[in-house]
Amino acid sequence: MQKGARDFRSGQEFGHANFFDEAVDIHHIFPKKWCVDNGKDPKEYDSIVNKSPLSSRTNRIIGGVAPSIYLKSLEEGSHEFQSVPVNDLNRYLQTHAADPDHLRDDNYEAFLKARQKTLLSLIENAMKKTASSQGVDEGSWGDAGV
Repeated sequence: MQKGARDFRSGQEFGHANFFDEAVDIHHIFPKKWCVDNGKDPKEYDSIVNKSPLSSRTNRIIGGVAPSIYLKSLEEGSHEFQSVPVNDLNRYLQTHAADPDHLRDDNYEAFLKARQKTLLSLIENAMKKTASSQGVDEGSWGDAGV
């Protein structure tokens, strides 16, 4: 959130002022139902690499479907919410260190690998030192479910 993460639907930047008003919580980017249905490892899909802040309203729109489906829904809009232009949605996704192409292609493995590396880099920058990247290139999640 400190880096300016924006809600996928509204584009509103998350901060202390709206965190509770918008019922923001940490949700799966590749929804848990989709992950279970596609035989993904809980150590991966329940890790922080697959989670990000979203408003409860946006999370309900996302539901349990593939990212390609929920992104299309956000772009088209409905009687309940305004459509989100593709370029805006791509920018919002990038504020979560999520590659829009990986999500639109439902490329779970590429998404996890890229986001894991990006998050590790953010951690290193915050700590001002190198963090262990053991397992990052191999896609290993180890016993900790990192």
